[in-house]
Amino acid sequence: MRLILAILMSLVLQSGALALGGGGGGGDDRRSSGSGGGNRFLLIFNRTEADGDAEPEEEIEDDSDPRAFTLPALVVPLSVDGRLTGFAYVSMRLRAADGQNVWTMQENAHYALDALVRASYRTPVGDERGQALNRERALDVWRGVLQDLYGANAIDRLEIRSADTRLFDR
Repeated sequence: MRLILAILMSLVLQSGALALGGGGGGGDDRRSSGSGGGNRFLLIFNRTEADGDAEPEEEIEDDSDPRAFTLPALVVPLSVDGRLTGFAYVSMRLRAADGQNVWTMQENAHYALDALVRASYRTPVGDERGQALNRERALDVWRGVLQDLYGANAIDRLEIRSADTRLFDR
């Protein structure tokens, strides 16, 4: 009886996991079941140029670089004339300069995120209409913040991987 109950429970729990996209699967499509694209939050950052009107970006040559890491999602305000128009959800990757302790930098990433968001409220990083992220201005502001936090020569490269804008309906 216990064996039958165990089999039934495993079938019930397994079918729910498969229905939610946790059943693995192959294929080259990034949105196929089990490929990680099913999560809506991650889907924002897994977009390709074919998915939308993404701007060409400078890529870090090797994603497996041990000195580079991706910061958690950064949510920055977009505003015009002091009025909040929306938020930009930004995925950023940085590479620690040679001689820097990358593990300490990763451990202190939560301090960096706080400082980046605060700087984005002080210095607007959106375009003049408050409709999109001004990547060049944002990188300049954020590079200065990270240099203050980690040291003047601690960051070798800073890159915006993706930016998704959510505007308020007014």
